[in-house]
Amino acid sequence: MLVTFQIRNFALIENATIEFGEGLNVLSGETGAGKSIIIQALELLLGGRGSSELIRQGEEEAEVIGFFQRKDEELSLRRIIARTGKNRAYLNERPVPVATLEEAGDQAVDLASQHEHQILLHPERHLPLLDEFAALNSRVQAYQGFLEEYRTALRGREDLAAREREAREKEEFLRYQLKELQEARIQEGEEERLQEEREVVRYAVRLGEICLKGEELLDSGEDSVTERIGRFSREMQSMTAVDPELSRLQQRLEEALCQIQEAAQGMRSHGEGLSFDPGRLQEIEDRLALVSRLKKKYGGSTEALLQREREISEGLGLLDNFEGEVRKRDEELSRLGSRLWDLAREFSESRKGAAARLSRDIERELKDLGMPAAKFSVSLNPLSQGSVSFKDRWLGERGMEEGEFLISPNPGEGMRPLAKIASGGELSRIFLAVKKVLGEIRAATTCVFDEVDAGIGGGIAEVMGKKLSLLAQKRQVICITHLPQIACYADHHFVIQKRVERGRTQAEVQRLRREEREGEIARMLAGVKVTDQAIAHAREMLRNAAGRQ
Repeated sequence: MLVTFQIRNFALIENATIEFGEGLNVLSGETGAGKSIIIQALELLLGGRGSSELIRQGEEEAEVIGFFQRKDEELSLRRIIARTGKNRAYLNERPVPVATLEEAGDQAVDLASQHEHQILLHPERHLPLLDEFAALNSRVQAYQGFLEEYRTALRGREDLAAREREAREKEEFLRYQLKELQEARIQEGEEERLQEEREVVRYAVRLGEICLKGEELLDSGEDSVTERIGRFSREMQSMTAVDPELSRLQQRLEEALCQIQEAAQGMRSHGEGLSFDPGRLQEIEDRLALVSRLKKKYGGSTEALLQREREISEGLGLLDNFEGEVRKRDEELSRLGSRLWDLAREFSESRKGAAARLSRDIERELKDLGMPAAKFSVSLNPLSQGSVSFKDRWLGERGMEEGEFLISPNPGEGMRPLAKIASGGELSRIFLAVKKVLGEIRAATTCVFDEVDAGIGGGIAEVMGKKLSLLAQKRQVICITHLPQIACYADHHFVIQKRVERGRTQAEVQRLRREEREGEIARMLAGVKVTDQAIAHAREMLRNAAGRQ
């Protein structure tokens, strides 16, 4: 439950600390006193949208803090909004994203704000409420996971079909391109190798002359390099006995001589193999021209040509194997679709039974709330439109059907959509009935009602007070009300007042003692002028409420 709620520099509230208790906590006050500020602050704490407009004038930031007790666990939530936009959220004093704060708040508090009863006017919100009552939410989440898988697989199947259609339209052209590339037999790095060979062939005569001249200079010519080095080496050898270092140098000279002779032989061999071949040069030029033409047509390099060849081959391979690929995709779609169908049918069966139970429970609550002849039901119908189609039925985010609450408030009236028939007072009572029925299965230990009594009064208001009191026996209830018939059932009563101090208006929250409660209940009964008769009536109401609790 919410034990302590602290508000600082929020709207008209400069600093307020509210110590809530177990049972029914009521907040009352004159119109415009600031009751809605408490709910706004609580909504902010529970992850609602923050705005700098909520910060008290003249201050730089606003802060709300809530301390909760859940079984043996203590929980603190804190939210700060700043004019600079640097808003912060804390869970047990650890910085967290606002979404984390919202998740923790949802588990702790069931907040029914002033306008939330309007969800009853939106049929698309009815099926989730029925699913919550039927404890189907976890199964619906699993179903939604399969639905997303199915949609992904369906998009893949559609993409495959589109690619196949495109390939079919271009098949003849693609096969011509593939044939052209395959017949060309382009090899990686081929162009660079051909360009090098072309230069060699083009200058073959000159290269041959250089090789033969070099061989003659080094080895075969008169007074060649090898001959002169040989003579000098022999001359050195005659003196190696005198100087050992000279022996090592002579050995290195002999090694160099061998290398020069090998180079000379290589030059002769290479030079003799070189000759100008006009035919080979033409072959090279033709091959380079082919590569150049294909590059302009398909890509900027030989690597791009090879990549294009692979892509075309794979695309045509898809055509050749299309039927098998389609069969595989269709089998996957059938598997996922069958799973979706089975889950959706399970939902339908569970919902039928849950709809009957929910109708019975709500009719029982409505009877206590002054609508003894009201009939309530949940209409379940096949979807007229959905995300995917399977077995000639639409499947949507929550299965194969849509749900809507129907009501017949009075005898002799047919069942009609709730949004089209319920008055304001009836809507408030139906909303409380739904909240009470769902509250019995929800995990949240604190229920907050903001003016759930709109449009009602008299004996019905007293019954509503009794209902809230009964609900408060099982969980903490915090209720903002303007009706004394509800306020008199409070276990803890707080009043919100505005006052002007140093020229500034501020709202304050005060916990009332028993004698103070009599005065507040009397004010709620009589208005501005509180009479002795109103005080006596208030005292009687409090005594009667205490006896009925």
